[in-house]
Amino acid sequence: MAAVAVFFSAQAQQKHIETYWHGLYGVAGYDFSTNINKTKYEDKATFHGFYAVGGWQIRKESGVGIGVEFLKDPTGAFNQLPVFFELRSHFLRSQLTPFTSVYVGYSIPLGSTSGGDNAIKIAKGGAMWGFDAGIRYAINRNMAVSAFVGYRGIHLNRVDRYKDGELGIGTPLLLQNIKAGVGFNYYIKH
Repeated sequence: MAAVAVFFSAQAQQKHIETYWHGLYGVAGYDFSTNINKTKYEDKATFHGFYAVGGWQIRKESGVGIGVEFLKDPTGAFNQLPVFFELRSHFLRSQLTPFTSVYVGYSIPLGSTSGGDNAIKIAKGGAMWGFDAGIRYAINRNMAVSAFVGYRGIHLNRVDRYKDGELGIGTPLLLQNIKAGVGFNYYIKH
């Protein structure tokens, strides 16, 4: 009898926890990225990113959302605000599940410069795209945490470069970034 009681007690503690998979969702978090491509001017852009996405989880496998991210470059040269659409997918109905997100949007320059006589400033924003892959751990039906790695491309239509305080040349710039981040996920059942 004692063994049967212990067995049923252990089974009762192993609840199946997964987040709601149909309804509104929100994700907010932090990521760090750096460009991996060598640009004509040897630009090194590192970003601290703070993002938020809100959307609709159609089913467990897919959801669509709209997001915004503040990208802060420590030099000030490449500060920007990407606005994007995303397609988010989760692959298992379990507490721990792999996920992916694919996104495309437009990056808005924030008007900051690296400062000094040889400043760099984004004059015109441009297209951005990317994907993330990671894992999500459900805390309960409404909340989860996630960790991911990814790629983001940003094509800036014009970056102005100053030399001795005078505007030199404005050229397009492609930044190809790798990134890693964490997020807090919230789900509302429909």
